[in-house]
Amino acid sequence: MADDEIHLSLILPVYRGAAWIEENLRIVINRLEALERPFEMIVVCDGDDDFASQDARRFAASDDRVSVFHYPQNQGKGFAISFGVAQAQGRLIGWLDADLDIDPDVIVRAVARFDSDEIDAAIGSKRHDGSSVEYPAIRRCYSWGYQLLVRSLFQLDVRDTQVGAKVFRREMLTTVTPLLLVKRWAFDLEVLAVGAEFGFDRVVEVPVQLAYRFSGTSINWRAVRNMLLDTLAIGYRLHIRHWYAQRFASLQRERAAATQRQPPVGAPR
Repeated sequence: MADDEIHLSLILPVYRGAAWIEENLRIVINRLEALERPFEMIVVCDGDDDFASQDARRFAASDDRVSVFHYPQNQGKGFAISFGVAQAQGRLIGWLDADLDIDPDVIVRAVARFDSDEIDAAIGSKRHDGSSVEYPAIRRCYSWGYQLLVRSLFQLDVRDTQVGAKVFRREMLTTVTPLLLVKRWAFDLEVLAVGAEFGFDRVVEVPVQLAYRFSGTSINWRAVRNMLLDTLAIGYRLHIRHWYAQRFASLQRERAAATQRQPPVGAPR
């Protein structure tokens, strides 16, 4: 890898973050300095009704490693991350919840695992023995029940799919992201499940420090219902319809046809 090649692209999806975005970007930048490798931060403001993008751009003006994107209507965390993946240049691509309920040191630990292990992904996990978690009891119950459902539907050798701190090999995300349909509730699960379907199943869990500040999206019965519906839909597309494999084959055919339509280099137009 060239000395100036970006090692990590970190995506920070932001929703209604004007009150804290500048300070949190400063914290994340300081933590990523520990990588001692080139990195970029891609801030995606998912709906800009509180003008968080203005504050983020003010910060980015002083650090060319930070890029800021926004669009006017909220589309969901999954949409924001997929948008960020399309902009990413790094050999590794990850994301971190921008409210920093999760300590950003987890990203540094995750990146380090790619140096020591042949893996496709390193993901934060509340259930890692080294994790320190301050979490409401009701969300612990939701998380426990949800992971039981995930284990029954998918052959994933992980104990926690939903922590908003993950790092992947670029090859995994560029293969998987064009196939994804979930934009909001079960996006992280879809990435891991579809990745495993295509052979990207070398996933390790890393410890997190989680201090729940009630600054992120609230969990209510509608959110729980939507998460369950998204999860069941992923299982249906994966195991019954084999939709992801069919979609991958269709994209490959489209790319081959596009290549054939391109004139040879040097040919008259």
